[in-house]
Amino acid sequence: MMLSHGKVIAVALAAFLSVSVQALRAEEFDYLDTRSNVVTTTNNMKYQIAINNTFQLLGELHHRQKSRDLLFRVSFVAFGNGVDIVLIHAERLQDETGILNYDYLPRQNLSEVEFGFREQCIPVEAETGLKTNREANFVRDRGYELTLPFLLTQYLSASSDGNAEVVIAYGRSVESCDSISDAFRSDTQNRIDEAINVKLVH
Repeated sequence: MMLSHGKVIAVALAAFLSVSVQALRAEEFDYLDTRSNVVTTTNNMKYQIAINNTFQLLGELHHRQKSRDLLFRVSFVAFGNGVDIVLIHAERLQDETGILNYDYLPRQNLSEVEFGFREQCIPVEAETGLKTNREANFVRDRGYELTLPFLLTQYLSASSDGNAEVVIAYGRSVESCDSISDAFRSDTQNRIDEAINVKLVH
């Protein structure tokens, strides 16, 4: 099914930064153990994610957000190097219906860990929506220049019970969402491999 231009923008925005519906105090939940540039997820999915020291910690945000008619409890952390950004989400479903599954996505390894893989490009036309988005404002307030169009390369994993997910994303500006070259994608992948190291912890 082909999506309209407006729906494409909406899908890209939702994949990056879903609409926040309720801010929470930090002590209500926290699914991230962040120690300098090493993040361990604690939402019943145990990933240890090391970010290259060329990236600086921008901070954490804990809130609820609605996406695909599902309410999530979200812990979010961002790292920036002045040009690119790494975003980590550790989330749990509010109602624990167990429906999260990314097996339909193509598979790709990050480090030596397999994830569902997708690419989303946020066009210039999405800027109005970003201005009221909690996470976009969070990274911008901390000095990251989020400039559209913007390419997100995403690695997604859901827990075996379908109630939790981890999303690791690498973002960078691109000249156009309509003409992303193979060379640009290859350079992005090289940057990802240098910036992010992931392993499962037990």
